[in-house]
Amino acid sequence: MNITCSMAVSSKSGNTKLVADALQRELTDAGVRFVASFDLDGAAAESARSEGVKGAENVKGAEGGEAVENGQSANAAASTLATQASEADVIFVGFWCDKGSCSPAVQHFLQGLAGKRVFLFGTCGFGESDEYFAQILDRVRAYLPVDARFIGGAMCQGKMGMGVKRRYEGMLEKDPENAQARMLIDNWNRAQSHPNEDDVSRIAVAAKEALEGIVE
Repeated sequence: MNITCSMAVSSKSGNTKLVADALQRELTDAGVRFVASFDLDGAAAESARSEGVKGAENVKGAEGGEAVENGQSANAAASTLATQASEADVIFVGFWCDKGSCSPAVQHFLQGLAGKRVFLFGTCGFGESDEYFAQILDRVRAYLPVDARFIGGAMCQGKMGMGVKRRYEGMLEKDPENAQARMLIDNWNRAQSHPNEDDVSRIAVAAKEALEGIVE
């Protein structure tokens, strides 16, 4: 495939980064050329650190104003990355599921992809429903500008931290008959084996089909 791509990833626990790395390897083996990779979390963190230093140098600033400036700086960082990524034919954007959608860092990045072809992929704690995945992708897709072209997307389940399991166990301790808590714990246990090779393969197939559609 004579296509150039960029890869931008936000990965809270490492699940999405794992998928992104494997996906990039598979697509590279298929002849896709990646010209740039972007760490969306790193850009947001660097922006926050920079604003923190400025705030310490000017402690008289109003707290509300500083919060607005911090947010604007994070938005600017995301916009800068979006501009750099847009030099590619297709932009792959990986995200973790944040309250049924994506993190603010991903939202700001997507908003800067006017006129670009975009493939979305993500990970979330629950993974047994394609319908649920589709709902998440639709919410994330909504952050793209109207003239961006969404060429496809795919998601898989990802493991969760022990803190999440302890919260579920706490629910069960308070109410041993709590069926929802048992279901959440069972799902947490199943999620520990994800993302796996099958997950990555499925996302890679969806990505290749999307790219082949462009070539055709």
